[in-house]
Amino acid sequence: MDDTASKSNKWLGLAVFVYGTLAAAAFAFLVYQRQGLVDATIDLNGFGDIARNIRDGNGFSTVYGPTIRRGPFYPTLGAALLWAFGEGGQNISEAILFRPMIVANCVIFGLTCAVVYSTAKKIFGDVRVALVAAGICPLIPQSLRYVGMTEVETLMALHVALLAATGLTLVERPNATTGATFGLVAALATLTKPIVLLYPFVFLPLAFWYSGKKGAGRRERVIASVAAMACFGALLLPWSLRNASLTNGEFHGISSNAAGEFLRGYINAQPKYYLLQQDFGGTDSRTEKWDPEANAYEERLLGAHGVPFYWTARNDAGKPVILPPPPPGVTPAMIEVEKDRIESAEMKRKLLQEPFGFLKKFTVQLFTFWYIVETRAKSLFVGSIAAAVLGFTTAGYVRASRRNALVWPVIAVLVYFNVIYAAFLAFARYSMPLFPTLAILAGGGVVTLLEQLWPIKWRLASTARQALER
Repeated sequence: MDDTASKSNKWLGLAVFVYGTLAAAAFAFLVYQRQGLVDATIDLNGFGDIARNIRDGNGFSTVYGPTIRRGPFYPTLGAALLWAFGEGGQNISEAILFRPMIVANCVIFGLTCAVVYSTAKKIFGDVRVALVAAGICPLIPQSLRYVGMTEVETLMALHVALLAATGLTLVERPNATTGATFGLVAALATLTKPIVLLYPFVFLPLAFWYSGKKGAGRRERVIASVAAMACFGALLLPWSLRNASLTNGEFHGISSNAAGEFLRGYINAQPKYYLLQQDFGGTDSRTEKWDPEANAYEERLLGAHGVPFYWTARNDAGKPVILPPPPPGVTPAMIEVEKDRIESAEMKRKLLQEPFGFLKKFTVQLFTFWYIVETRAKSLFVGSIAAAVLGFTTAGYVRASRRNALVWPVIAVLVYFNVIYAAFLAFARYSMPLFPTLAILAGGGVVTLLEQLWPIKWRLASTARQALER
């Protein structure tokens, strides 16, 4: 490929970034607050509140004090944005207060589209497929669902795509640089959402084996793996030490509540939810919903050990509060550690004494991961879109395999998230960061379909593309 073609591809990559950013901005600022399909909440789970507390000098904390409940990367990034570009004031609306974080989400989504474009082009060797892959990203509703909120999903979507891209490069060229880059991405993803924690331990042995099979030297593979794990561990260590110090050595992880999520998965895996016999959520209080039922389950479990079940609500002023009010001097971190201790013991008991119950939950949640949302109608809508995207992804995988392209590092990311969430708690919200990465392969499936429908036009497009690359 000559310099002209190389410059052309760089401009196309920039155009894709601008396209993705503008599409996200249009949704976040023109559509999200005006639509009625979902609640137009901005700071649903308090990431924005933590960012504001960091900015205001109150540390990584919720209403009552320091917390170990969230990963630190997104709130810390948000705090920097609020410090640099945010507005103060007691009565300022969330839409204005958290605007810098929403703008950042739009830019992050643009970067995600650029990663999708670059990775699809590498896999398929075809600019047409790469442009289609990036082009359909904002057209998939799941991809844009959380752009207008201070939630981690948009940043996670970028990390998932980068895990696929850097994993692909590591397998192709194992060395210190590609290993460290993969470790960096895996660490930042884990610091955003700790569900990624086990992925390097799954991926790196596979990469080591596959690269050796393809002729890479043992020394290069060892260096790449060591660099990846060293970078991964070094970036996680400070936050682990912070949490250990905060809890007097009782908790060393990145974020608490893994056991709570695991147990809530059993509520999710009931037939009334996965068969859509009853709405999963929503604002209609006349019917029982999953979240209150799961809360009641945790309340009974904790109550049996003499521990209250605390939950976060909003007061009349819209500020987060913990209910019931904790005793004086009891911080969120203390509450979270005690809750984790009790629920971890129950999780181990279920795994050891009720293995078939776990297998049932796991199997059911492999599917609920893709379709369960608030209501039956929305679940069917979301599930239909997911089924279509997965169908195009399968067709794209077949297309890439026919040209012996390296595809499994992309598939590995997607399978890992589906499996790990199925083991804990899985509904459609958690699958949404995967859709841009799915688009990498789905673009190939869409092009395959277009070639069948309009073979002459796509043959001419292919000829033009080959001429451009020459």
